[in-house]
This record gives sequence, C-alpha cells and structure tokens, in this order.
Amino acid sequence: MDMDRNSKRTIWKVGTLLGGALLAVGVGAGYVDVATHFSLDINYHYFGPAILIGVLMSFVAVIGWAKQCESRTRLRMAGIVFTAPLAAALVGYPIDGFNVHGPSALLLFLVVPSAALLVLILLIMAGF
Repeated sequence: MDMDRNSKRTIWKVGTLLGGALLAVGVGAGYVDVATHFSLDINYHYFGPAILIGVLMSFVAVIGWAKQCESRTRLRMAGIVFTAPLAAALVGYPIDGFNVHGPSALLLFLVVPSAALLVLILLIMAGF
C-alpha cells in the first residue's frame, strides 16, 4: 500500500526538523563552550557528529520534502535554506564574532556550501 502525499510530506518535514535540531545542538554547544571560556570542556568529538549528521539529514530531507511540494513552496524553501544559516551566524555573532576557529566558522563552512547547493537544486526543481 502506497503512502499518500501528506504522510510522505510529514515524514520529510520531521527529517528536516530533526536535522536542523541536530545542527542547532552541535553549533549551540560550540557557542556555549566559547561563552563560558571553555570552562565546561565541551568537546567537538561529541557534538561534531551531530553537526555532520544534521547537515546530511536535513540536506536529504529537504530534497525529499520539496519533491512533494508545488513550485511556489519550493521557491520559499530555497529562500529559507539560504537565509537560515546566515541568520544563525548573526545570532551567534555577539558571542564569538566570526572567529575562523570558533563555532561560527564551523556553521558557515558546513552549512553555507550545502545550503548553496540545496538552493540550486530547489530552484531547478521549482523550474520544472
């Protein structure tokens, strides 16, 4: 029995939100570490995999979700995917600035390239 469109869309939404949550936890842990001047000894060995899994999961889930949506929604999704990492970096800016050795660099190096590729894919899908 084939799943209907709304249940498929819901599964992809959950995957996207879960991937985003993993990204938020991983990068947030980095900002907490910097804000406490490394007194909590938060290690990227624990939160690095959360960031990597979050990027991969949200990347795949957004593409799957976009396949279930119409062109206008895909364009909106592309805009959100492009602006969300930049907004997250601006939220963290007062804590650490754009330090190339801090969590903002990790956010920008992992999220912006994949977001740019995903925006391109979503824009191509919106054109069809």
